[in-house]
Amino acid sequence: MKSFLTLQSVDQILSFINGFSPLPKEVAALDEAAGRRLAEGWRAPCDLPGFNRSTVDGYAVRARDVFGAQEASPALLECVGDCPMGGVPDFSLGEGHAARILTGGMLPEGADCVVMVEYSRQAGGNLVEIVRTQAPGDNVLMYDEDAACGAEMIPAGRRLRPQEIGLLAAFGQKNVVVRRAAAVVIVSTGDEVVPVDRVPAPGQVRDVNSHSLAALCRGAGAKVRMAGLVRDDPARLRATVDEALAGADVVVVSGGSSAGMRDHTVDVFTSVADSVLLAHGAAISPGKPFILAKAGDKCMMGLPGHVASALICARVFLLPLLDRLHGRQREEFLPRVSAVLSRAVASAPGRRDFIRVRLERTNNGYVAEPVLGPSGLVSGLVAADALVVCPENREGLYAGEQVEAELLL
Repeated sequence: MKSFLTLQSVDQILSFINGFSPLPKEVAALDEAAGRRLAEGWRAPCDLPGFNRSTVDGYAVRARDVFGAQEASPALLECVGDCPMGGVPDFSLGEGHAARILTGGMLPEGADCVVMVEYSRQAGGNLVEIVRTQAPGDNVLMYDEDAACGAEMIPAGRRLRPQEIGLLAAFGQKNVVVRRAAAVVIVSTGDEVVPVDRVPAPGQVRDVNSHSLAALCRGAGAKVRMAGLVRDDPARLRATVDEALAGADVVVVSGGSSAGMRDHTVDVFTSVADSVLLAHGAAISPGKPFILAKAGDKCMMGLPGHVASALICARVFLLPLLDRLHGRQREEFLPRVSAVLSRAVASAPGRRDFIRVRLERTNNGYVAEPVLGPSGLVSGLVAADALVVCPENREGLYAGEQVEAELLL
């Protein structure tokens, strides 16, 4: 039997992953940049909105002219014009003047606040009564309040969400400099594995991992190619890995990562020219038979064949690798909720356990119910809403313990 190398901690393996360099920059069209990571910090080329803009329907006024105004003692102003939507007012406000304005309209010169139409009433002719005092800047979006010229608005490494796309659009940014999307090739191994469109014979199973891992990688912004199934044959696996490395940044092999006689992945990885084996075995459950290697600037990753182990390993190690290649520069917050564990869960000291849980909302908050089952069951992950981590220095978690549940979105 082959043996594992010394089991590496999760943090040690993540430190290896952080040693990979981000991919090169490229220019992407704005409408194709969602989900990509910005390659360099982006600064506002001008002020936004660029003019003082009303946030309500009402009257543009000078605050000094309505100071102390109230129902019993209104300020009487002369309405001297309307502020055109999408245009520049061709007049200015003097003492005792007001101008009608709609939400989004540009304030005329001299105005420094806007009174909501609800706090005004007609007084005959061009006169209007204001029944509420206002301070300078009330109900106004100032010319540089959204963005000041030269300010860094989006830091390098930020994943572009709909709101960042909207900000770039507000400045007319048709193109954006992002990191190239990682090219990932996924290989599934095992004599017992058949394509999804084939009815398995007794002793066979359909290829789950290629499709679930591909979906995970695409969700992280990678470009994915599935290289198909390879039997438990080291020569065929080596040929497939060599071909994949020619056009990939990351090669992921599912299955064959353990230490049995039919597990060839680690030998294939170490036989690649200029390869370095970084880890063979992770102090994690599920997912102990994990491999991390590199060949030059390319990564080779071996994941367990059991479907739950493969997906959890991919969440813990493959997603951070893709984030690194895509240029993430700072910690990002994962969606989590606080919950109370419904029952005790045992763990072995020295390993990090990822416990699948189902969440239930109660009047007192969320309750996390462990979803038990072997790592070969994909249904356990389907039934789970989140993962709860039991750290290496614990022998388990107690019933009633407050935990942080990482949502499986």
